[in-house]
Amino acid sequence: MSDRGLPTSSDGEHQTTDNPDELFDLVNEHDEVIGTVRRGDAHRDPSQLHRSVQILVVTSAGCIVLQRRSMAKDLFPGYYCASASGHVISGDDYLRTAHRELREELGIRAELTSLGTALVRSPQETEWTALYLAHSDGPFAFDPVETAGGELMPWDELRARRDTLPMTPALLVAIETVERLLASGALSLPV
Repeated sequence: MSDRGLPTSSDGEHQTTDNPDELFDLVNEHDEVIGTVRRGDAHRDPSQLHRSVQILVVTSAGCIVLQRRSMAKDLFPGYYCASASGHVISGDDYLRTAHRELREELGIRAELTSLGTALVRSPQETEWTALYLAHSDGPFAFDPVETAGGELMPWDELRARRDTLPMTPALLVAIETVERLLASGALSLPV
């Protein structure tokens, strides 16, 4: 283990289950495909824009399903992220990816409502992410490789804890987007 609690290899590098050779579509600032980029390169160079999805699942009691990222993830290991999330592989699209991630990471199928796209920047990467909302009471089966489990959190608690809970940049953008839509009356959540 490293001093940050991450699994390490014999040479001291952070071990990951993510394939650095997986291909993503390389996109420009208008989210238009201009080529392809390897995952490993996209996650070391924020100038290599690529695509992802973030799905927030809301229960009938008004709780948000949060996923805890596995310690074997290449970026933000152990952080909380959206209910399901993932990169759009080269040649795929946002909606298909979102449905796939729901099945793989939570074991559910649900209707998705698009909340739009947003540019998410971090020191490691820059990605266009498509944000979706889904309603489900599960049961949820968190993927044991991709996740370290998850929890249900009331919306107000999630908002209140964003400065104290380790959250991915994409989850923070998703929270901001939902807040904006709630304030404008374009979206409502169960209470």
